[in-house]
Amino acid sequence: MSILNEFTSTQLRQALGNRVLTLPVLAINAAAAATIRTTNAVVFSLDGQIYTRAALAAVALAVNTTLQQKTTYQQGFYVQPVSTTVYYTVVLSTSSGTVNVIQGTYLNQPFQGAGANFGTGEIPDPDDYAFVAIGGIKIVTNSATTFTPGTTALDAAGLTVTYRDYNGMVPAVAW
Repeated sequence: MSILNEFTSTQLRQALGNRVLTLPVLAINAAAAATIRTTNAVVFSLDGQIYTRAALAAVALAVNTTLQQKTTYQQGFYVQPVSTTVYYTVVLSTSSGTVNVIQGTYLNQPFQGAGANFGTGEIPDPDDYAFVAIGGIKIVTNSATTFTPGTTALDAAGLTVTYRDYNGMVPAVAW
């Protein structure tokens, strides 16, 4: 039996050692809420060690500035504009199960301070060995509605919101 440190690829170590072992069932917390929940406790592994996190209840979309900056070159969330689709990845970190959310980019989003780079609209990946992805949220705004993470209700008019559970790995294709 190998130990994780014997694998030379960080991505391989993360794929093998950081997993979700139960079905969290990610959802909106309640009607007119800007918070999320899971209907089940989350059993997950970080670096091969297994932990349990009680079911999430009324969890605000909290940004991890380091992870967020890797995705959008911004330290915090941005207001999602009208007529856009953005994916948000919900991650757990540390044995205490701290919850963070990574906001992705929308297609052709200009990055602040990054020259001519544009957003891809892809699902954001934590790309960090200390985090495990438990699920994702896809938010589509109509032609008259914006979305402010942590403020706008997830069931507000003008939004189409979809939730997915992940097994620790971020899906390769948009859903």
